[in-house]
Parts: sequence; structure tokens; C-alpha cells
Amino acid sequence: MSDNRNEVRLEKKLLVNIGKDGFDSMGLTSNVSKNGLFVTTTEALPLPVESEVSILIGAADETFTLKGRIMWSKESTDESTGEAGVATGIQITEATPQYLAFVEKMLANN
Repeated sequence: MSDNRNEVRLEKKLLVNIGKDGFDSMGLTSNVSKNGLFVTTTEALPLPVESEVSILIGAADETFTLKGRIMWSKESTDESTGEAGVATGIQITEATPQYLAFVEKMLANN
């Protein structure tokens, strides 16, 4: 499968809360960019592909609220721990300037 991303993705573990219409799921990012997130959760996200979701990311002393769209979701197993989870790709549709600056700073330090 070819990768059509235009943004560099950083391997970064950040705590994420994904919510929509009363549904909340906690997760952990594997990688992040200005335009998307790869998140592992413990449960499947019951959202159609085109649903907008709210994403709350906690990073050190900062919290970012983003909006995004679930692009794909599939069950997976963490190779290092053997734990089962659900891998999810999220396209960011609305990001705050603070989140974009946070990603830029991580890119510069990488």
C-alpha cells in the first residue's frame, strides 16, 4: 500500500481521549503529524468513517483539543507487549495553532 501523506510523522506517545455524542475512548498515539494521528485504543470506535470526532491530547503541561475523522480502524497486537488493541488512523480536520506549534517544535527537536 502506498503512503500518500504529505506531512512527516513523528513517533510519539501521547495520551488521547476520543469522543463523539457521549462516546469516549482513551488511547495512546504511536505517531503524530500536523494532519493526522495513529492511535491505539482498547476498544473499537463505533463511528462511521465520515464522522467528526473530538480529540483531546495531553502532552506534558499542555492539552490540545482537535477535531478529526476516523479514516480506518482495525484490531491489532502490540509486538513489544503482546497486548491486543484497536489501531486507528485519524485525519485531523481542525487543529489549534498551539497544536501545530507543538508538532513543529517536536519536528525541530527530532
